[in-house]
Amino acid sequence: MSSFSLQANIDYTIKEWMWGCSVIADQQTYFYSFFAYMSYNFSSTNIRGNPKAINRLLYNQIPATDIRRNLWIVSTTGPTIPIIPSTHTRKAYMNVKFKAVSESDSRGDHCWMRAAEMYLIEAEALSRMGGQDAAAAALLFALVSPRNPSYVLSTSTGAALTNQILLYRRIELWGEGFRFLDLKRLNMAVDRTGSNHT
Repeated sequence: MSSFSLQANIDYTIKEWMWGCSVIADQQTYFYSFFAYMSYNFSSTNIRGNPKAINRLLYNQIPATDIRRNLWIVSTTGPTIPIIPSTHTRKAYMNVKFKAVSESDSRGDHCWMRAAEMYLIEAEALSRMGGQDAAAAALLFALVSPRNPSYVLSTSTGAALTNQILLYRRIELWGEGFRFLDLKRLNMAVDRTGSNHT
C-alpha cells in the first residue's frame, strides 16, 4: 500500500482494486445501480432527498491528518458544498466517496474486492490468534500510513488491537456493504445512540 487515492472506490484503474468492473455507456444502469443509491451526485429521488451520511461518532474518530476525512462533508455550507447538485438535499456528514458519472448517468465502476479488505482481514485474524500482535499491527500500519502520514505503528495488544483494526475497517470500508455483515459475524448490536442518524 504505497499510495492512496480518494478515487480508490470509484475507479477500476486504481491499482488497489483486485477485482471489479467498469460499466460502459451502452450498459446504462439507470435507477438500479449501486451509484443510484449511494453516490452523492446522481439525480434519483433517493439521493436527492436522502444523501448517505457517516455516523458522526465514527467520523469524529478519524484523525484530522487522515485523508479519508475528505470523503464526507461535515457542514452543509462552505466551500466544498458546490460539488453537490443544487437540487439535492444537503445533510451534515454526507458522503462524497461515491460519484456517479453525472446527475443523469448512474454508472460507476463496481469494486468487488480491493487490497485494503485483504489487509484488514489478515490483520484481524492475526490479532485474534494470540502471539501475532506485532504482525497484525504491521499490517494495519501498512494500510493506514498512506492514508494518514501521522499514523504511528500501534503498540496495542489483544482486544485493544482488534478493536483498533475493527475501527479502521469501519472507516476504510464505509458504504461498501461490510458493516451489517460484520455486526452479524461479531454478534454486535447496532448502536446509534448520540449519533446524527435517527
